[in-house]
Amino acid sequence: MTQTLQTLSGAELAPDTTPVLTVQGLTVSVRTESGLRPLVEDLSFTLHRGETLAIAGESGSGKSITSLAIMGLLPPPAVRVTAGRISLGATDLTALPESALRRVRGDRVAMIFQEPMTSLNPVLTVGMQLAEAIRAHQDVSRTEARSRALQALTAVRLSQPERRMLQFPHELSGGMRQRVMIAMALAMRPEVLIADEPTTAQRSS
Repeated sequence: MTQTLQTLSGAELAPDTTPVLTVQGLTVSVRTESGLRPLVEDLSFTLHRGETLAIAGESGSGKSITSLAIMGLLPPPAVRVTAGRISLGATDLTALPESALRRVRGDRVAMIFQEPMTSLNPVLTVGMQLAEAIRAHQDVSRTEARSRALQALTAVRLSQPERRMLQFPHELSGGMRQRVMIAMALAMRPEVLIADEPTTAQRSS
């Protein structure tokens, strides 16, 4: 069945059927003394705008490795993509040099990591880190970046967001740090948001 969308004026629009993310035959391997050993093998899936895709599996099954492969964050040269293609829209991420990946990473595709303490800079305040991430990808003033950072913290329902902006990561609980990471990812307004078990410590905010 063909579905259509209607605008406020009543005009009908065909839905966007182009995948925002396509993974085709992805194989990620680790180099060992006996040669390459696959960690993820021949994985394929597509994600359309507005969809939520859940990848389930036991510990060590390759969920995080898949996420890191999409982000271009596999630790070289030991672990690398040995087959397949990862496409963000029309962009083949596996063919991009690191300089181009840095422009995509955090902007068009963002990731919320499992352990925020290892992802946040311990010597910068939460507000500085959020604003810096926004300005790294978007041409906005410091004032606008700070305003958007505060909005993002408010959106994830972090208590006393103005106060948290001035605090350092070690002054926050684990749940608070995870909310900061979620806020940082959302502030970029990415096309694809990868969440790698982001709410395991959400007991305090």
